Amino acid sequence: MKLNLSKEIYSLAATQKAAYRFIDRLTILIEPDGDEWLCNIDPVTGQEENLNEHLNDFKRELLDQQLRVQIKEETEAVRNLILAYTFSRTGLQG
Repeated sequence: MKLNLSKEIYSLAATQKAAYRFIDRLTILIEPDGDEWLCNIDPVTGQEENLNEHLNDFKRELLDQQLRVQIKEETEAVRNLILAYTFSRTGLQG
């Protein structure tokens, strides 16, 4: 089965993380294809019967991972400020 994902919507990192979460159920090979990521998906031996269920779960995981990437990017400056402040109060000198 093939699944095309827009590069504008899904990052490679999010796609790889989602694919990794399903390594025991699906074999997912990701390759660039123009403005999309082409995912070649095959069930792991013994998982053929549940392919549609696993695909739907993979799509939900993909969205979850992409949102995690976006939240990380959006909050990076605040996280760095908090870390800088925290380490400035330790008395440690580098």
